[in-house]
Amino acid sequence: MLATYVTPNKLALIDKVLSERTRHLTVVLEDIYHAQNASAVMRTCDCFGIQDLYITQRLHDYEVNPNVVRGASKWITLHKYERESMSTEKCFKDLRKKNYRIVGTTPSSEVASIHELDLTQKTAIVFGTELGGLTKYAREQVDELVHVPMYGFTESFNISVSAALILQEFVKRLKFSDIVWQLTEKEQEELKLEWFSRIVKRSDLHIKNYLKERSEKLEG
Repeated sequence: MLATYVTPNKLALIDKVLSERTRHLTVVLEDIYHAQNASAVMRTCDCFGIQDLYITQRLHDYEVNPNVVRGASKWITLHKYERESMSTEKCFKDLRKKNYRIVGTTPSSEVASIHELDLTQKTAIVFGTELGGLTKYAREQVDELVHVPMYGFTESFNISVSAALILQEFVKRLKFSDIVWQLTEKEQEELKLEWFSRIVKRSDLHIKNYLKERSEKLEG
């Protein structure tokens, strides 16, 4: 119904983007407090077709920098957990219910490289703060740890750079695999309706009028 208020070019773009969207991979930001970094990761998720972004808040509130996000928040499904000590624990519990394998990131070269990670199962990639990395709880509870190979003196990448490198590697591998990584038709239709409601002005009024007209027709 809302599609009638969207231009043909926008409709075609939305269909194209939905065909490239995935929930086979998802990203978790654990207690990230730099708005610029958190926003950059959200933008990266949208660019690589990652639909869901999970945010845990233990000591810090999650904030978005609109100048960095550049509208990406309009297209991403954000799962934000309240600020409390068990924020990460609740997030991990929900991810496991959805059959995600939870993989933490670390600068340590003693763990597997991102090039070696098996992506057959749905995978949630967890990023910690630049200062402290993952919390002790997260390091102990993830199913595996991975690192991005580095060849210089610097100990680690900026979190937004790390997320971009990892997602580029994983998305590329998915697209050249036999893994079914695309959204289901139902998921695509649900997202399409959600996106329409965000870009169509007064979408709530259009939906209300549509439901009213439909009800009157059924009664008549």
